[in-house]
Amino acid sequence: MKTYLIKIAAFVFCLAMVQSCEDYLEETNPNEISADTFFQNLDESETVLTSVYGAMLNTWIVSAREESWRSDMAFPGIRSGNIRADALNIYEHVINEDNDFINQRWDALYQVIWRANQVMDGLNSMDADLQAADRWTEQMAQARFFRGLAHFYLHALYNEGSIVIRDVIPATQADFSKPLSTSEEVMTFFRDDLVFAYQNLPNTFPQKTRVTAGTAATILGTSYLYSASNNPADYQIAKTYFDDVINGPYGYALVQDASLMFTEAGDFNSESILEINYSVDQQLEESQWDEESFNMRNGRFSGPQDAGGSSFNQQFTAAAWLIHAYANEPLNMSDSRNTVIDRETDLPRARHVSLRSSAMIAVVNDQDTEYYLQPSAPIAQNFGSSQRKYGYFKKYTNHDIAANENDTGDTSWKSGKNVIMNRLADVYLMYAEAVLKGDNNISGAIDLINPIRQRWGLQLLDANVSLTDGTPYTEESLMDHLMYVERPLELSVEGVSTRIIDLRRWNVASDRFNNLSTQSFYVIDYDYYDDETSSTLSRNSSLVQAGVSPDSTEDPQLVQEYTGAAQFYTNGYFPIPTSETLSNNSVSN
Repeated sequence: MKTYLIKIAAFVFCLAMVQSCEDYLEETNPNEISADTFFQNLDESETVLTSVYGAMLNTWIVSAREESWRSDMAFPGIRSGNIRADALNIYEHVINEDNDFINQRWDALYQVIWRANQVMDGLNSMDADLQAADRWTEQMAQARFFRGLAHFYLHALYNEGSIVIRDVIPATQADFSKPLSTSEEVMTFFRDDLVFAYQNLPNTFPQKTRVTAGTAATILGTSYLYSASNNPADYQIAKTYFDDVINGPYGYALVQDASLMFTEAGDFNSESILEINYSVDQQLEESQWDEESFNMRNGRFSGPQDAGGSSFNQQFTAAAWLIHAYANEPLNMSDSRNTVIDRETDLPRARHVSLRSSAMIAVVNDQDTEYYLQPSAPIAQNFGSSQRKYGYFKKYTNHDIAANENDTGDTSWKSGKNVIMNRLADVYLMYAEAVLKGDNNISGAIDLINPIRQRWGLQLLDANVSLTDGTPYTEESLMDHLMYVERPLELSVEGVSTRIIDLRRWNVASDRFNNLSTQSFYVIDYDYYDDETSSTLSRNSSLVQAGVSPDSTEDPQLVQEYTGAAQFYTNGYFPIPTSETLSNNSVSN
């Protein structure tokens, strides 16, 4: 089922990053493959190209747990006692250049760049006959895509976009010691790579794990949307790429079957644009800390403790506001999927939560969706009382195929769940934003939002009627809906830092954290039907409610969230990490 190209294993050590600049410069590295000895044909270069895909397995590139803490999506584990210092620093935006998280991430992304440059160097060393082959061009386009992608991520994450451009394999001290380039220079560089990829990659590959022209178009469009807040003309360029992704020859389509969303059955479905393929069928003996392994750790970090998830504050669990927002999405009751047969009464009733909520998170009142092979979420998990974790993200767990995270990889530390970096729904929403902000076209934006809402059985937006107060939508009110409803509920803890980048580029992050720090939530008991005993049972203090508890002795008030972020958030970028400043004497903090 999961057939990642395994040849990476034989070559990963010979392609490792140089550990010491001085050692590298003083002697020949016996583990480094040179173009003279390796790149003799396109089969050999294909194997090295596979190692670039392998570098994307590094869990630090997505950093789903840490980025959920840094955005407005999640809380660090259990809501009592002290939060672990490393988690608290990220949650409160107190992150300096020594932070292990930002150092690991920087190094992981430059590892992708290193390997891409090695492929490009080898391809450029081939003779004219090989360079004339279509396969040569496809390999070069893939290498340039990943080099551009990694620079794009670094630009979006670090030092307000001023980072080191690495366009060659370092051979001298001068190559290692490169100064920072300006944000504008970096954008020009990675867009050149991505445009080459867009123009030279095929529309589809037989291997679904491979990037295509549609993948490149998605990242290009995203990059222009990101820069449009400073240059409104970029909305028009972004629209061109998004339109091509949606209507072009790539075969993408919004998935209509909710069972194919964030489940193993839905791997590489029609909505997937860039997906990292993990597996527990290969190299399971490797450590969970080996970033070249085919498994990842986020199943443990986001699964419930009773299902093999970690205890206490290693986890990322849904923020109170997000749980409440999912629970209150208005259903379209003319959609037959929103009427279910109650297992206790055998009578029809409305779903307790939306299909979107059921696909994204597990909450105590979702009695209509299986969870870890149990008939419903409240049967499978406690949520309240000692756990005090009220919403578990599903995007990184094996809830659809196992009773426990330990059952898939022999340990909950090792999960083979694929990770979706980009999918079509995000493109629809970014296109809607570009239409709204670039053209002030409210109905056009709604026409792009509604297909997503329709596939989840949600009430559709109407350009003439607001769902909140009965007045027509304006550009401002529809943008608020995109910022605080549609994008966070559709894309929660997904992509590479998507949410915090959104908040930053909209220039609303400080206001958002301040607003959330004043919102109050409490929890009440929830009664649910237990199939095994054919009776109604209760999960104490498990269902999130908005406001101040009318009786805090019975219904506990939740700890106030985001107070630290409200105080310490600055600009949403990381500083240049010490891993760079210590090895590059042309860069300093």
